[in-house]
Amino acid sequence: MPRESRAPRQGGDRNWKAIAGVVAGIMLVWFIITNAQQVEVTWWVFDTSTSLIVVILISALLGAGVTYFFTRVRHRQSRPSTDAESRGEERR
Repeated sequence: MPRESRAPRQGGDRNWKAIAGVVAGIMLVWFIITNAQQVEVTWWVFDTSTSLIVVILISALLGAGVTYFFTRVRHRQSRPSTDAESRGEERR
């Protein structure tokens, strides 16, 4: 009987990304919990006193949004076109 050749795993790099994401998430939660004091925050036009947790969460969400945006833009730019697309033909 011939042995079936197995293709290399396509998602092998997802494991370390998932682990890094979990570790980063745990560190973020720990950082938020240890910095629960009130702070004075200067927004562009006004000052307010708020919990540092809120400031950290807003910063994390903005950072994630910017990262998502730039990885989507880079992914679209690096997508290889097929021969049919380069000739202007429709894909079926």
